[in-house]
Amino acid sequence: MKKSVALGIMMALAVSAVASAAPMTSWEKGEGQVDLGAWWPKSKVSAYHASPTSKRGHNHVGKSKANFYGGMFYGFTDKLGLEYSFHGLNTKELNKGNEHEINLVYSLAKNLAVYGGYNRIKYEYRNVDVNETNNVAQLGLIAKAPLGNVADIYARGALGTKDTALWEAGMAFKLGKDFDLNAGYRYISTERDDHRNIKFRGILAGLSYRFGGHKKAEPVYVPEPVAEPVAVAEPVPEHVWNDYYLDSIHFGFDEDQPLASEQAKIDNFLQVAKDYPDTSFKLIGNTDSYGTNEYNDDLSKRRVDNIAAIATNNGVAADRLNLDYKGKTNPVDTNETDAGRANNRRVDIYHHK
Repeated sequence: MKKSVALGIMMALAVSAVASAAPMTSWEKGEGQVDLGAWWPKSKVSAYHASPTSKRGHNHVGKSKANFYGGMFYGFTDKLGLEYSFHGLNTKELNKGNEHEINLVYSLAKNLAVYGGYNRIKYEYRNVDVNETNNVAQLGLIAKAPLGNVADIYARGALGTKDTALWEAGMAFKLGKDFDLNAGYRYISTERDDHRNIKFRGILAGLSYRFGGHKKAEPVYVPEPVAEPVAVAEPVPEHVWNDYYLDSIHFGFDEDQPLASEQAKIDNFLQVAKDYPDTSFKLIGNTDSYGTNEYNDDLSKRRVDNIAAIATNNGVAADRLNLDYKGKTNPVDTNETDAGRANNRRVDIYHHK
């Protein structure tokens, strides 16, 4: 692979490491996405003289021209999905062609996925008598990261047979719950002949629409509190332990790490554990009503496990912690308002004396 190609892939993956919605990196079963847009690729191919001893030659460059691109993604499970995409490869004066990709995508984390599959790259260079089709097996990585609540940055890169390399990086601006406006830069390099590659690069822009997956559950009506805000969580039905409510650690939407504003509560929990070394604690994870039962059970477990990890990393023995997970079945406030749902995203801490 030429140095410029390798450098391009490293740059794309570097963006993702600090970092559409452009490519999907996490989803629920039945969730999908449709992408439509345009990109303006330039092409470049080297053409050497016929003499085998001569290294002289010149490059044929195709000026940029608007091309259609589109694609679709569908999640078969919460971890595995199928992706198809099409990109036109037409440039002015010199060449025409297209690219078809079909990949299996596996989610590694909320913002990271790997993929592998097939890429068919067809191109024709009339002025240098080139008309070829490369059938490529490829393996790649997709990553993205949020920029506040208004946009995501993303990057994807892949290496394949036929000396093929592909990378793309850009931004996805949120237009609503299910729509994103995407803009980025795409680069493709694939084998022509005699270890010479043809390359396409250019900017792209388009629109993404997400569909399916979990639906908003019917809200469970709980009357608004009359006076004081919620201060005490629902008691645990089984009174196996003499549990005394200590505090509730709260979380952001679909997050399993506590909010930064909860640090004082965490510090107090650690101090109480230090002051009473012969006692134990019960940690109960909860979520709001958005999402399926299965997803929320797992989310509440991750929240409890992360609070337990903070405690053990600060010297609290693991056998002093009793862990329980309630998912969305134990709300302490209404799920009809943002404030109520925020109160329900919590880990309740009980002190057993």
